[in-house]
Amino acid sequence: VACSLPSMFQSSCPLEKRTVGVVHRDDDKLLAGYTLICNGCETYLLDEDGRVVHEWRSSREVFTARILPNGNLLRDGSDNADAVCFQAGGAAGYVEEVTWDNELVWSFAMQPNTKHLTHHDVCPLPNGNVLVMVWDRLTKDQWIAAGRRPDLLPHNEAWADTILEIKPEGKSAKIVWRWSIMDHLIQDFESSKSNYGDVAAHPELFDINFCAPLGKPGVRNRDLLYEKTKRTNPSGQKPIGMSAAPTGEKDWNHSNGLSYDPVLDIIAISLCNPGEVIFVDHSTTTAEAAGHSGGKHGRGGDILYRVGNPAVSRRGGRTEQTLFSQHSPQIIRDAPGEGNLLLFNNGRAPDRQWSTVEEHKLPEKLGIHEPGPLPAAQPVWEFGPSQGKSGSFYCTHISACQRLPNGNTLICQGPLAIVIEVTPKGEEVWRYVSPVCSTESMVIFARQGGQRIAPAGCSFSLFRATKYGREFEGFKGRALEPQRYLEA
Repeated sequence: VACSLPSMFQSSCPLEKRTVGVVHRDDDKLLAGYTLICNGCETYLLDEDGRVVHEWRSSREVFTARILPNGNLLRDGSDNADAVCFQAGGAAGYVEEVTWDNELVWSFAMQPNTKHLTHHDVCPLPNGNVLVMVWDRLTKDQWIAAGRRPDLLPHNEAWADTILEIKPEGKSAKIVWRWSIMDHLIQDFESSKSNYGDVAAHPELFDINFCAPLGKPGVRNRDLLYEKTKRTNPSGQKPIGMSAAPTGEKDWNHSNGLSYDPVLDIIAISLCNPGEVIFVDHSTTTAEAAGHSGGKHGRGGDILYRVGNPAVSRRGGRTEQTLFSQHSPQIIRDAPGEGNLLLFNNGRAPDRQWSTVEEHKLPEKLGIHEPGPLPAAQPVWEFGPSQGKSGSFYCTHISACQRLPNGNTLICQGPLAIVIEVTPKGEEVWRYVSPVCSTESMVIFARQGGQRIAPAGCSFSLFRATKYGREFEGFKGRALEPQRYLEA
């Protein structure tokens, strides 16, 4: 029986009968605060019972958003209708800041969008600037000139991973810093190239010819590699990407997230297809970031540290891979686990068909330039039971995590559009089942007591959820009164 919601301030539906919205909460153990979610063009700030306390609407679909210390909203915006050269998951095109009242402060877009496109993630910096992920579309000739094997260019192009720092200026923003993976490549295919060398001897560089077999779909579902054997999947679950992509697909690494650490002045970048998180120095100038010396860490823009798959740098075998389609890497600050790496490890089919949120202790010195095995990041905390165990969950793509000041961890199960908060002991103290399904042209809310059903072209998925404590400085002087529940 569906529950009715006669009041916008108090649900008449008890927690145990709810099917959407907040379906579980333990006020004594959760962090008191507000949770930010985005779906379609909508961005909502919710209280502990799932009531809207503020909302923003964009003219474009929003993948990710963050509230700034001044109370403004930093968000991306999809340019998919116009950026036809970049049809891929996470494609955006715009980065903008709007006020609490949704008035535009500034907007930035890389041009032309046939050559460059922002995607996946944005990260505000303490100085007011913003880090942005960008794809640079390069031709087959440009890749071959850099040492790529021609047979690993099935689309006659590929997209290079670039990180920009942009500084708001007037109604737009200007680029003040740039890092590109193209400046930090190595290969052992073409000896006439300047980046020719021993891949295993240079883990600070990325092998331009490391391409995940069958691309992103093959990363998520290894059964695609064994199509001829007709292996069956005993779970019956069908991971996203059931059709194989060519090895060396355009979205080469599918970088899908970044974060900034102000203590070490470094950037963590998630490379989905290789199964790696890499760290680069942000203290460099743009010229130093394109080279191999300079900056606080003395290595220019080279990789300072990498974790997840030693086979990529040929410092280990494929059985030593520990990260699979991971998302949301971040170094914990101002919360329990200080200085450790937190990330969402998505998993893969059919042999690791469950997801985990993991905390790793990083080496005291982020150095990988000595010979021998890479210094390993040591796991110190994990949430996510293996398949078949109680509480197990599996998110083939997207998803995120956040360490909270009280030691709890917020977990966004992206494709499921479920957000949970768990204690350090793994006890779930809050669960939110998003009832929102929207696109540029429509918004649908699931009915309380009923099942979520998404029409064609609409999805309940969430890329990220972010929680802010009630004392967050961006809320000072703001009215945060409950307005309504999203569930119909």
